[in-house]
Amino acid sequence: MKAKKIEYKEKFVPELYKEVIAFANTEGGVIYIGVDDKGNPMGLENVDDTYTRITNGIRDAILPDVTMFVKYTLEEGKIIRIEVSEGSYKPYYLKGKGLRPSGVYVRQGASSVPASPEQIRQMIKTTDGDEFEIFPSVEQELTFEYAKGIFEKNGIDFSEAKYFQLGLKNPESKLYTNLGLIVSDQCSH
Repeated sequence: MKAKKIEYKEKFVPELYKEVIAFANTEGGVIYIGVDDKGNPMGLENVDDTYTRITNGIRDAILPDVTMFVKYTLEEGKIIRIEVSEGSYKPYYLKGKGLRPSGVYVRQGASSVPASPEQIRQMIKTTDGDEFEIFPSVEQELTFEYAKGIFEKNGIDFSEAKYFQLGLKNPESKLYTNLGLIVSDQCSH
């Protein structure tokens, strides 16, 4: 396997999630926990605890659910091998950071780097097809003061509960859609 598809970690570190995301968003790869940067096996002291932290963290810290694309193997009784396949529901991102470059990662050479807004848009388009309005918006800090004023002037409720019915927010992911961005105060058009 090429070096760009392999990552070594001497021990569990939270950056591991970025590596999983980057591999799932690109062409997949393998992460070894308990191996130093040069590929020398170091082993893990508490394999069971580390394994539990890794599997729970990958399940809880990454959206959408990437677990079906991740396979775990214990090697030599002291090294955890994590094989990550390219995912089908890109972009994968850190739950706490959202669909922005600080939360979405891709592989460039042998490194995991933040995805550009253009890369994020392309992943969304490739995954979801051509229904632009329902795609998650890259910008998630949206306000709707102007639209709210117009709705109120016409006697129409424009509360946050209506965002889902109007398609401004996705009811499953709770993320603003591109339609939400178009209607928002942040729309540059």
